[in-house]
Amino acid sequence: MSSAEKNIHEVVAVLKDQYRGSSHAGAPLAPYTSYNVGGNSDLLIFPEKLEHIEHIVHLCHKKRIPFFVIGKGANVLIHDNGFRGLALSLEKCCSQIFHEKNLLYVGAGATVKDMIEYCEKNGLAGLEYMSGIPGTIGGALRMNAGAFVGEIGDRVLRIDALNETGIREQIIQEDARFGYRRANGLTGKILLGCWLMVEQGDKEKLYQARQDYLKRRADKQPLEFPSCGSVFKRPQGDYAGRLIEEAGCKGLKTGGAMVSSKHANFVVNFDNATARDIYDVICQVQQVVYKRFGVWLELEVKLIGFSAEELRKVESPEDETEV
Repeated sequence: MSSAEKNIHEVVAVLKDQYRGSSHAGAPLAPYTSYNVGGNSDLLIFPEKLEHIEHIVHLCHKKRIPFFVIGKGANVLIHDNGFRGLALSLEKCCSQIFHEKNLLYVGAGATVKDMIEYCEKNGLAGLEYMSGIPGTIGGALRMNAGAFVGEIGDRVLRIDALNETGIREQIIQEDARFGYRRANGLTGKILLGCWLMVEQGDKEKLYQARQDYLKRRADKQPLEFPSCGSVFKRPQGDYAGRLIEEAGCKGLKTGGAMVSSKHANFVVNFDNATARDIYDVICQVQQVVYKRFGVWLELEVKLIGFSAEELRKVESPEDETEV
């Protein structure tokens, strides 16, 4: 056993003892992802208080233990070998939703669906375009999720977070540095929740807007199969789905993974795919599109537990193909 493995083993033992009933050693991560694939983590833990999160993050920093926050796993692909370290869920301690006039607070562990339904029930407008976006608010903030007419970053006032040592911070909108499917100012932060600006709205109109957005999604997206949503970010001045379709990749298969015939920017788990199947399809699509158009598609999905070599392969076409 290496020193790093020994370190992880010792920290897992300590945390498992301290957080009995809310921690699970060797837990499979596949059930917590929208792809339904992936191996185990050394420890999956569900902190029940903010102080617990602070303690866990501080300990991981001190002992140099890798960890990541797993929401609903809507935008991640976890390696078949799993993740060596801790997976941290915030659903028990950071799922609160409340509002004060035109300010809405949503915990990072709450789902986008929960937020939309709360807004509808309380007549709060301005976020209905996010109807149907899967995952948690923490994930939505980190990816600046959005659709149709806006992004969540447009509505953010400030964000509650922890830094890498477990110290609480507040991050204002400008410092989050929201951009297309990114928030560079949130890198390395553990997100706890956010204040969002909303307006007063009519409940019936909000209900109808939600139904309309859900229908638009269902009409365009292959919701009948497990997926992570859009795999690739939109390249400047174009659309990933158009390039993938024009390159002839619709229906491309490896094992149980396939480029959707309904929406080319979706790689779906249509038949008990492994993470390797999905990864291989992603790599093939990047290579084919690059050969055809000279455009390297940047991943929107986050890869967890993959090696440095595997990550390099999807980050750049260097030494992978010739145009």
